[in-house]
Amino acid sequence: MIQKKSPLEAVQGMLVWVYDCSLGNSSNGGLSSYCQRLEIGKDIELVKGNLGSCIARPIEKPPEGHIGWMSGGCYISTHDSRFSEAVEHILGHRFYGAIPLHDRSETQEMYDRMWH
Repeated sequence: MIQKKSPLEAVQGMLVWVYDCSLGNSSNGGLSSYCQRLEIGKDIELVKGNLGSCIARPIEKPPEGHIGWMSGGCYISTHDSRFSEAVEHILGHRFYGAIPLHDRSETQEMYDRMWH
């Protein structure tokens, strides 16, 4: 008997496109600053974000001395319906579109300078 993969297992190894701002990248050297395509399970993972959203973030930890991942203004998506099914699995409701890529990291000093 063939066991069906979960929606999150089904997207492992899938390539997704990075959609960046035409005014310039704001990821502070994150993945989106040098990659146009990313691989789920190798480069990024899909996780539940704040306020019930779904986000993509790098699998690797932020650089030494940097605080966690945050949005740099880019989104990821693909036309493969398994991607929508994986996002739906995380959200708990129907979904179609792109999700935010949280690939920006900053030192605490950089963060404080910009927001205080």
